[in-house]
Amino acid sequence: MVPGLANEYDIENLRLYSVTFKDSCFYDISKDDLKERVYKELYSIVNGLAVLNTCNRFEVYLDVYTESIASNELLKLMGSYHSSFHKYNGIEVVRHLFRVSSGLESAILGENEILSQVKESWEESKNKGLTSKLIDSLFHWSIIVGKKVRTQTHISSGVLGYPQASVEIARRVLGGLNEKKVMIIGAGRASKAIIDYICSRWRPSEVHIANRTKERAEALVRDGCRFKVTGLGEIFDKGYDAVFIALKGGPFDFLDELPRKNKLIIDISTPTAMRSAKPTFAIDDVHSIVGENYEKRLTQAKYAEAIITHEVSRFMDYLAKRRVDDRIAEIMGYLDAVIEREVLRTKKNVEKGVDVEEAIRVALKSFTKKSMKPIFDLLHESPDSEIYKEIVEHYRREFGGKV
Repeated sequence: MVPGLANEYDIENLRLYSVTFKDSCFYDISKDDLKERVYKELYSIVNGLAVLNTCNRFEVYLDVYTESIASNELLKLMGSYHSSFHKYNGIEVVRHLFRVSSGLESAILGENEILSQVKESWEESKNKGLTSKLIDSLFHWSIIVGKKVRTQTHISSGVLGYPQASVEIARRVLGGLNEKKVMIIGAGRASKAIIDYICSRWRPSEVHIANRTKERAEALVRDGCRFKVTGLGEIFDKGYDAVFIALKGGPFDFLDELPRKNKLIIDISTPTAMRSAKPTFAIDDVHSIVGENYEKRLTQAKYAEAIITHEVSRFMDYLAKRRVDDRIAEIMGYLDAVIEREVLRTKKNVEKGVDVEEAIRVALKSFTKKSMKPIFDLLHESPDSEIYKEIVEHYRREFGGKV
């Protein structure tokens, strides 16, 4: 950058330090503690920063003015894990965050949750007063890109999680789950995912949760559905439109009674929870659907990449324009100061008895010479350049007559 001119949108100031689920040390790092220490130690030695901290990634985005100071401090905070962090510079940072927001860097290709996590991380840093114009622009644009990729491709279509895929099987068989009676057996993370997926999309007449301990089952109750929590001994009292099983430690003999009153049983337990009787759909059936959906998403990745490449180019153009706008604003600030001085001098001349028209004429000529001096200096340095012709042509076009 030219000394003295604004560099708030200089992409070369961007740095990223990233460690993700792909790195062996990832789950050993105390990421919440590290995030707070990054905020505390780095905010005063960088233009701006934001930390993206999720269950699958820890990334520090920096807008630096002295890289060595910020980098050395961050490496100290990382401690023995510093060698595991991947570093990105400039435009690499932009492309990476656009890929993250689009779900291309996620453990589950095209997953939607990362887009809200990017937004929340940005808002957290911004609310703490830690971001800069460059960081704000980067994250704002990345959210736009993430939404565009999902609306213009099918990168997020078709579920890839086994709990959600089991619900999709039931939807296909039943034509939907509105006004259906549903039973979920188990109260672990898979059962929670099944419940969240159902209740965010349909309105079943009843959702029953059965588990060995009712307290764990009650913890899964959420808004959006009518729930009833039961013990495992009560699951045979009535039939259901769909039964989902997600249990550990199977198989279990008592579950072999389920087919007597239930025609649609989906068991995603590993190993299968039913011993002798067979569920309508087992984990292998769900795996097949997940595989089909994944292959479909893979075909969309190239279209997502094309959008990202185009948006990186647009973002670069945007930053260039903002840099020019800021430089123009800086120059206009200097010219405003010249105008104020000429106004004061004109008032003094008029008070001394100088003719008003003459005082104004003097002020305008003085302002013109002062404001045009940089251009005149350039012309003296390069008298035969095209700059002269362009300037003269501009004045002919704008003001007419001979120059």
